[in-house]
Amino acid sequence: MHIRGKDALSVKFRFMEAGLRERKKARTRLAISDVATRLFQEHGFEHVTIAQVAAAADVSVKTVFNYFATKEDLFFDRADEVLDGLVQTVVQRPAGATVLGVLHRLLAEHRVPLSGEGWDSLGDPGAYDAYRAFVATEAAAPALRARRLVLTHAWAQRLASVLTAELGLADDDRRVEVMATMVLAAMTLRERRLSAAMLEGAAPREVERRVRAVVDEAFGRLSRAFDDLDPAGQGR
Repeated sequence: MHIRGKDALSVKFRFMEAGLRERKKARTRLAISDVATRLFQEHGFEHVTIAQVAAAADVSVKTVFNYFATKEDLFFDRADEVLDGLVQTVVQRPAGATVLGVLHRLLAEHRVPLSGEGWDSLGDPGAYDAYRAFVATEAAAPALRARRLVLTHAWAQRLASVLTAELGLADDDRRVEVMATMVLAAMTLRERRLSAAMLEGAAPREVERRVRAVVDEAFGRLSRAFDDLDPAGQGR
């Protein structure tokens, strides 16, 4: 079936309008999150209300909740993006590469496990100070630390589902749940090592060295422990 003339133009404009709406929503979401993060850093997470965030971002409280279900989500606004990055790293790994191998590289070679978030950015004093402030804000807020635990639990469930499919295992194979849980435990340890180094004010290369060391140790052991599930050279 072919769409021609005015119908074709109408379809084209609808797609363009949809794209513009999505970009506008993304910009609004980012603007709200940026304002919230600044306020949290300046005043402390517990001392900032959603109403204050809305006023500073020049939007309504309802608009804030349209984009973020909780105040904690304003701080962890890239959580879904990070999880998607982990999943895509596994799903799109090169033929013959192990799941643990590609996750190892992702977590060792990036400050934040996302494309384009490498270690070199910490060499910029402004970027270093901004990230240190972000880390300090979380460290000072029990609610944010608790939220990270909730996120980690949800991530383990999603990762287990992906591993089950990618490794061709049964849904009730308990080894997958154990593997996913241990990967997230390694990520938690990595985050603690990174946060401690940043709060200490360690030099950028020292921060990277400490994180790489703990990631190398953790994933070296994980690779040996799960060699039966995730052998090198396994077909996909």
